[in-house]
Amino acid sequence: MSCRIPAVSVLLLLPTMTLAQSGSTPVLPPVVVDSGVFTEHERERATSAFLIGKETIEHSSAENLSELLIEQGITVEATPTDHGENTTLLRGFQTEHLMTEANGKLLILIDGRRSGVANTRQIALHNVERVEILRGPEMFKYSMGSPGGIINVVTRRGGPDRISGSARLGYGSHDTSRAGVDIDGQSGGFDYAFGYEHGTVRRDYRDGDGKRVHNTRTDGTERASFNLGYSFNERHRIGIDGYHYAVDKAHRPSYVDEEGEIRDNSYTDRETQLLHLNYEGASENGRLSWRGNIGWGKDLYETYEASSRYPKGQEARSKRAQGSMTYTSERFDLTGGLDYIKYELDNSSTARGAFLQPGGRDPQWAGLGFPMHSTSSTTLWGAFLVGTLKLDDGRLNLSGGLRYEHARAKDLSVGDEHYDRVPYFTSRGITDRSQLPTSRSFDHVSPTFGISYLPADWLKLRANYTQGWRAPSGRQLFASSFYEDYGAPGDPRLKPEFTDAFEVGFDIARERWRLSATYFYYEVKDNIYIYPGVREDGSGAQGRVMMNVDRRIQEGIELQASTNLRDIPGLGGLELRPYINAIHMTRKKEVIDEGGPGLQGKWWPITRMPDTAVGYGFGFGHAAAKLSGNLNFNYYGKQYGGRANVGDGPLVGFGKFTVANLSVRKRLWESGPSNSVDLKMDINNLFDKTYSYLGRVPEDAYAYPGRNIHATLIYNF
Repeated sequence: MSCRIPAVSVLLLLPTMTLAQSGSTPVLPPVVVDSGVFTEHERERATSAFLIGKETIEHSSAENLSELLIEQGITVEATPTDHGENTTLLRGFQTEHLMTEANGKLLILIDGRRSGVANTRQIALHNVERVEILRGPEMFKYSMGSPGGIINVVTRRGGPDRISGSARLGYGSHDTSRAGVDIDGQSGGFDYAFGYEHGTVRRDYRDGDGKRVHNTRTDGTERASFNLGYSFNERHRIGIDGYHYAVDKAHRPSYVDEEGEIRDNSYTDRETQLLHLNYEGASENGRLSWRGNIGWGKDLYETYEASSRYPKGQEARSKRAQGSMTYTSERFDLTGGLDYIKYELDNSSTARGAFLQPGGRDPQWAGLGFPMHSTSSTTLWGAFLVGTLKLDDGRLNLSGGLRYEHARAKDLSVGDEHYDRVPYFTSRGITDRSQLPTSRSFDHVSPTFGISYLPADWLKLRANYTQGWRAPSGRQLFASSFYEDYGAPGDPRLKPEFTDAFEVGFDIARERWRLSATYFYYEVKDNIYIYPGVREDGSGAQGRVMMNVDRRIQEGIELQASTNLRDIPGLGGLELRPYINAIHMTRKKEVIDEGGPGLQGKWWPITRMPDTAVGYGFGFGHAAAKLSGNLNFNYYGKQYGGRANVGDGPLVGFGKFTVANLSVRKRLWESGPSNSVDLKMDINNLFDKTYSYLGRVPEDAYAYPGRNIHATLIYNF
């Protein structure tokens, strides 16, 4: 890595060289509905747990992480094609539209490592073992900037001994085709896993009313992944893994979005690449374990609009290293570690002023758009120590920890800002770049502590407090005017966000059913967000601004319940697994006390956050018929559009729709213990609903696909 790591940090890192969870060491054990008891890890957790397991993923109609989260009741402001980013929300904390991982308030991990990806649509599912949501002390191992939780995607590893895998070929509505293969195995000390898939959508889709939505095809998507490792002395493994996801010409129609802006016809090319080197080991008695990782990543997009001669794009590169060491005993567990990541951002549509001649645009750039060039960097250093004290034979568990972070952001394109064109700055006397800093540094230490108590083997009570802190990124500080496609210029005077996060709840584990309920409360001070500018006399908007909101409250209730109905008379051997995952925001509001636009000193509803999201349905299976599947319903509640619309009159709400998806898998042929052929049928939008996550249908946003069917033939070996 071409980065300078202070010598003292290297010395600290060497003895604890480990990165977070690998595919074979789960952060959360699989939930077994029939057991009627909590696993050891579940007993100790003082925060709510959410797990999407392997079986759920295999029986889902979802093709990517975004679609899977929607099915499970997680809020996602999704797009119907691979053109755009999908804004994902956990309890109101979100990955932002057109933002990199450094900007978002929700972190996406792959195998416990920062993925560099903020768009959950870019993570394919065919090599995914499970998806976990981490909070409290678990979260502090990676960040304290995502107090609502962190999404961890755990991928598969090769093994246990023989070569195995699957090959699939599928076709469906809108002339959609997909083909892929996944292979894994183990030979001696070597384990391996490979995967590849290619898909295309050759025709525009139709909405629930049967109307063609023009310019919605995708020329191609491609996913490739590998995970190679060598284990020695039964306690050590070194490995290398990589991930590649590419989108070729994902199209989007013209429409008026929820903010009232006209979006032209366009298509986008995207590419995500990740590479990691890993080491993990353990002492002979297993009480002491360690993991380490270094990695590189790239996330690139280029957008071509019909109304513009010039493409625009962005490339986010990342370099990272993480390490931790864990000691486990009957009385306490303790984990400590260090982590480092640096994001470097290039953009092709920022420095317009730098490429203009007095008489017009420099002819050397004609037809090329604007060159990709460095705009900002964000560097994060972190150190943590978290643990659990187990008392009363594990019935009473006290957890807690500390995390330190140092953040530094730099402006790498000084001199191209257009503060004279942004009323928010000029009204405050800022007309020259020299009046503002070109770099910022921030430091903070945050605590977390919680308690879990089991008055009975089947009942757990829990409570947790976590202090969240997140420094503004280089882009939020230094984005040079709204031409960087960020929605607003950066403000080098921004303050870090500070969050008090509370949750309290209970879990019940019975032989055939489970129930969890959680109340959460977040109070965010100096929340960073984009707001419409307002004239000094309050008469109207004058361009968006990046600013700190004085206070923001996100409060709500989460509920997860599941049961397993089998061996019940009258069902004829059919097994049913009903489930519901719901989140309801009881309060979502923010206030601007002074120094900002709009209704200063008054509480205002938070936009782009639905009041309720629910995923419910049931899985089913019939062993004799070799049939299984899942019927899912997803309810997306009312939300307000726009960034904030502060001072622009009443907010306009949309949403309040339910979409159903059905997936059925049937075994057609089998030979021996490993060879078989399955047919999987997916019916999305089963009841042909007309809906959109983008705005008010059909007044402005374009509708999502109506009922569509996909059939996939799968050969397992």
